[in-house]
Amino acid sequence: MQRLSYLVTLSFLALLILVPAAGAQDQGVVVSPVQGAWSVSIQDYFFDPADAAVEPGSTITWTNNGDEPHTVTADDGSFDSGVLNPGDSFTLAFEGQGTVTYYCAIHPEMVGSVTVGGGGGDADTGEASMTPTVESEPMDMSMDNDYYGY
Repeated sequence: MQRLSYLVTLSFLALLILVPAAGAQDQGVVVSPVQGAWSVSIQDYFFDPADAAVEPGSTITWTNNGDEPHTVTADDGSFDSGVLNPGDSFTLAFEGQGTVTYYCAIHPEMVGSVTVGGGGGDADTGEASMTPTVESEPMDMSMDNDYYGY
């Protein structure tokens, strides 16, 4: 009899613990992927990937994963990240259509390009416009509500 009483009490406690947790899942945060968000890793002395093809409305975030400072500087002067120290990132939104080439102003041998739109084009035949959205700030990947805009 004592064993049955113990089993009933333990079952009741388990029920109290599990039922609220199950209900909370329905009330939780829904995670959905961001469409058109791309990333480029800045390594010591190259961009990875060096050449990106995106659709209009997409964003690219360059993150300095190297040990040296770098920049992301457009050949045509349309954008410049400024100096990105290790861990810093720079994000641009792309509209229009065309190709823009860029380099690291500190290490000019580091080059890359972004082609915006279906077949892209080149810098002479198409024009992609860039809108900087974050400049030289380390990305905070914590669950801070300010970071997610809540």
